[in-house]
This record gives sequence, C-alpha cells and structure tokens, in this order.
Amino acid sequence: MEEMNCFTPMKSLISKMLSSTGGGMKTLLLDPSCTSALSQTLSQTTANDSELYLISQLGKKVPAVGGMKAIIFCRPTPKNIDLIKREISPSNNKQHNTYNDANGYPSSSQTPLSSDDVPKPNEGLLPTFQEYHIFFSNVLKSADLQQLAAADSNSLIRQVQEFPMDYVPINESLFTLNLPNSIPASQAWGTARERSYAPVMEREVEGVLSFLLSQRRALSKVIYPSHSPYAKHLSEQVVQRSQADDFFHFRSRPTTLLVLDRLDDPVTPLLSQWTYQAMCHELLGLNDARLLLKGAPNVSKDLEEVVLNPETDTFYRDNRFSNFGELGENIRTLLESYQAEQKRNANITTIADMQTFMERYPAFRAQSHSVSKHVAVMTELARLVDQCALMDVSAFEQDLACADSHSEHLRGLVERLSGAGVKAPDKLRLGLLYALRYEATGNVPMVKGHMSQGGVTPDKVSLVDSLLRYAGSASRGKGLYGKRDFFGKIQSAVQGIQGVQNVYSQHVPLARELVDQAFKNKLPAHYASAMDRGQGQQQQQQHGSSPSSDCRDLIVYIVGGCTYEEAKAVEDFNAQGKAKGVRVVLGGPTVHNSTAFLDEVKGL
Repeated sequence: MEEMNCFTPMKSLISKMLSSTGGGMKTLLLDPSCTSALSQTLSQTTANDSELYLISQLGKKVPAVGGMKAIIFCRPTPKNIDLIKREISPSNNKQHNTYNDANGYPSSSQTPLSSDDVPKPNEGLLPTFQEYHIFFSNVLKSADLQQLAAADSNSLIRQVQEFPMDYVPINESLFTLNLPNSIPASQAWGTARERSYAPVMEREVEGVLSFLLSQRRALSKVIYPSHSPYAKHLSEQVVQRSQADDFFHFRSRPTTLLVLDRLDDPVTPLLSQWTYQAMCHELLGLNDARLLLKGAPNVSKDLEEVVLNPETDTFYRDNRFSNFGELGENIRTLLESYQAEQKRNANITTIADMQTFMERYPAFRAQSHSVSKHVAVMTELARLVDQCALMDVSAFEQDLACADSHSEHLRGLVERLSGAGVKAPDKLRLGLLYALRYEATGNVPMVKGHMSQGGVTPDKVSLVDSLLRYAGSASRGKGLYGKRDFFGKIQSAVQGIQGVQNVYSQHVPLARELVDQAFKNKLPAHYASAMDRGQGQQQQQQHGSSPSSDCRDLIVYIVGGCTYEEAKAVEDFNAQGKAKGVRVVLGGPTVHNSTAFLDEVKGL
C-alpha cells in the first residue's frame, strides 16, 4: 500500500477527471474550495496537455465558444447545486437563495447574494457549453442528483462523479480545509451557541472523511482530548459515518486518527518562525501558495505576487524547511549557478552555439525567474527581521516558552515593552506568552499596563484576557508546561553546545510530543477513544490487520487550526520514522500565523 501523501491522490484524481472527458477544448468551472485545491496540484503543463481553454469560477459568466465542453468541479453543497442548475438551464436564474459562507449550506441571513455570486443569464437563456461533465469533491446526496437530472432538460450532462478531494494539500504531509472560525466554533460547542457553528463542524467532519477516502484508509483507532466537547463530537461523527458508509470497506494498514484541540497549545502559533515556509506565512502571509510582495521596497511589478508551490518550484520544495541561515547560503548558491549560466550564454560565437542556446533557453528563463523570485522574498524577509528586531524578540520568546524564570523574564519583558526597538505586534505576542506561563504566579495586570504604555492598543491588550479565557490553565489540558520545562532546559543546554543558531528553535510543539506518545501507546490519561475495544478490533479484522497491530499511520487533526512549526515537526518525525515504516500526516481547518490565530481568539 502506498504511503500517505496529500498530493498523490489529488494529482491522480485530477488526471482522471480531465482525461475522462475526451478530446476537444474544455473550460474548467470551480468553486472557491476546489480552486484552492487545484492551485496546489494542477500544473500549467497538465492544463495545456488536457486542452483546457479557460479556468473560471462556477457561477461567473464566461465567453461562449462553439462546441466547447465544461468540466465542473465543486463541493456538493446546496449553493453549488443551485449554481449548476442555473448553468445547465439558465431559466433557473430567476430564483436566488442565500447560503452560509462556511460550506455552502442555507443561511438564516436574508442578505441577497452579490452580483459576483449570482450568475447572469446567458443571451437567449441558452447554456454556454455543448456538454457538461460534473465532478463533486465529496459524497453527493441522491436528492441533489435528482435535482440535477430534473434541471437537465436539454440532456447536456454527460457524467456525474464523486472524487474525494475535499481538502487542500500544502505539503506531502500537511493538508488544510481553508475553513475560518474553527476556534469560535470549538468554544461554542456544548453551549446554547452550538447551533450557529453546526456548518463549521459539518465541514470539518466532511473534510476528514474525504481525506480518509482519498488515502484509502480505514480507521482502527480514533483518539481525542476528553476535555474538548468539539473534538469529541468530531471524533464520534467520523467514527459513525465511516462505519456506516460502504465507501470505507477496503483493506488498510493500522491507522489512527488523533484529534487535538488548539487550546491545549496556544504557545506555538505565537512564536516567531525561522524556516522558509513558516517565515513567509508569519511575516508576509502565504495563502493558496501565493505570497504578496506588493509594497515591499525595490520589488518589480512582475514579482508583486509570487507562487511558492513545492509541486512546481524545486528550490522551494528543497528549502521550505531550511532555517534562515541555511536558506541564505542556498540562495547564494542558486544565484552563483545562475550567474555561471549567464556567462555561458554570453559566449555564443557559432551557429551551433546559437542552436544550443535556443534549446536551453526555456530552462534558463525559468531559472532566471526562480532566482529573481527567491532573492526578492529573501530580501524582504531579511529586511523585516532587521526592522522588527526579530533576532532579539525570538530569543526571548523561546526562553519564555521553554524555561521557568519569573524574575528574569519579567525584567526582560518590561525592558522590551518599554523600548522603541520592538514593534507593537511583537510586544503583544511577548505579553501573551508571559500571561500564559505566569497566569497564576505572575503580575499580569502590571504587564498589561506596560503593554499599553509601550504602544499596544487597548483592543489588542484585551486579547490577554480573551486568550486566557480560551486557553488558560483552567481550560486547556495538562502538558503545556510542567515536565516539558525540565526537558526544555536539557535541550537548551545541548543546543547551546551545538550552536547559537538553535537558540531560536528550542521550542517543541506539544503535538510533536503527543505523536511520539501515540506511537508508543502512552498518551496522557485525559485522551479518550471514540471507538470501544470491540469496534476497533472489528475494524482491524475487516480491513486486513491484526487486532494487536501497532499503529503504522497516524493522522493528526488539530481543531482550531495547525501551524507550519507543527508541520515541520511532523516532517522531521517522518524522516526519522521512515526506516520503521511509520508515517504521520497533519491536518487542520486552517494553517495559522500569529495574526490569524489572534483574529479568531479576539472574537471570543
């Protein structure tokens, strides 16, 4: 059986989807969710080879070209079903419904759809395309299929298929759902506000099930923190639906789903990052593989938005987990290689040289763009590191996260809150890290006062109280501090001997330690199973593994969102565990940087 890989089934299913429609020019119509997924996996070469003429949003008016086919790829939501009905039978445009943004289900809001959401009728109320091939990224309800059949009065639909691709792959071992508000949803669960967030829960359940289907994995264990009602309900729903659905009847290696809750580790999203991928997201914002450099000094117009995709950018793929120092050296090597190639191309004296140059030109041009892109990104990262004094800030953050020394930390914190060299957003993060560690024993009100005096706005200072309500010692499970401090001190001493660069990477995410414990069957007592022993044994026997089999594949799903630091920790674990034949994949509703994390906490 193939090892779990977030990209592999996605690329395979996209290839099948494009090839099954036959020859001829095609237009691909997508909803926002599937647009994000394909932006990570559909290459320009594949699009060209498949005769894709246009990629557009489902519901937007596109130019009519005679004889063209339409491929529709979207989630099976009521909103998308309505959009498809209007597409294949424009007379349906007369009726508009409103939908919840989280997953396209009916909304209680009566706000009408914007003109961008509602497709405009085509001239003469005729369908734009000659035929339609419809693919859904998750399971389609039979009632929705009947609606499509009834709307297809011109018999234009050639096929309807379900492809389990209801998630967005980011790395080989990282996927997301691009779903906001998971933190507010997790906090509302079990209260009177739970119903308002039911669409968020439904989307997370559907996303996890889709990932299991795409990887052809049947679960032998599902484990969650017992103090999290949201994680418990998600786990139970995944178990119930996977056992009731015939789709999950296939042989599988022993696979465990470990559902974690972001509130148990609020520290990791607050820390400065020093690997390429994580730094880009923290300092610039990396969304759907796109990075905005607009407004950065000395950036040319063609580099104001760049793509960082491990599937299409070999330098990024090889260096996304490299630390800042290693990255600088590798970019210098890349630049030197490009300069050597430039000199080679300047030495053209014969017809044979010209022919050789023309053969090499496409690769040389691609190399030129890659060098320009990564030099521009690295230059901007270095500027921000210097401008925000992040070397000093990060070293202090790491000490706050990994060591227990109140008097020293308070003195260092007040010094940085009072100084002009540290920016307000970084002062906020330092204050929050102090409050989390010294909630019971420190002087949090005094620190809040120093934050205000240091230029942190009142609404940001109030985040201290919001964060403690969300993930303070009374809310989170055990394990964030305590014994981890002892091991942190040992690790700091060892890393200090190994080199000063490791001062900035002392912190180990809680998720990484829980992964180790899960493979050793030594998770803390407050983690419970969503499957009783009989269910687990029955699942294992049905799908080809012994009831006593150890876990070989582990899927870690963090409700409330994961981070790139945790993704790097998972990648390191996989590199170490490859010889043992074990593998971990990390997923979450979203991938946080500190800004996104605090935006969700702010609303609590």
